[in-house]
Amino acid sequence: MTVFNAALDGSFRESCISHFKAEEAERELFRFQKEVEEQSRRQAELHSRALVRAERRGKRAIVAEMKRRAALFATEFESFKDAQEFVGDFCECRGSVATLYKSQNEDFSFPVEVAEMSGLMNGCCWGAGIADREVDRRASSFGVSMSGFFDFEL
Repeated sequence: MTVFNAALDGSFRESCISHFKAEEAERELFRFQKEVEEQSRRQAELHSRALVRAERRGKRAIVAEMKRRAALFATEFESFKDAQEFVGDFCECRGSVATLYKSQNEDFSFPVEVAEMSGLMNGCCWGAGIADREVDRRASSFGVSMSGFFDFEL
């Protein structure tokens, strides 16, 4: 019986040791799982922060590009506007400039130039009286114009 008790006692110790080792392995596994979860949570948080930073950086880049394009447009538009003003000024004063250029000739007479300009203006007024009907109509349109009005008095 002593041998049986000794064998039983040895078996009990072995079972306690194996039970302890199993519990220790479980604790180690639980600790490892917690560590992995914490690390993945940190990585997700860092990734989220990186995304927010990238989004902000992207927004800043977009805003900077929009400002650059707006400045470029403003300069181009300003130069275009200046060019249009110069063209308009030229159209308004080209007769005066031409007159000034012609005035360098020795045989230039200002009253003759004014009479010539008046004659040109009278010619323009005379040209307006020629078209007594719609201009967008062909001669053989049978009274129908592009605007839809009918004129049967040909």
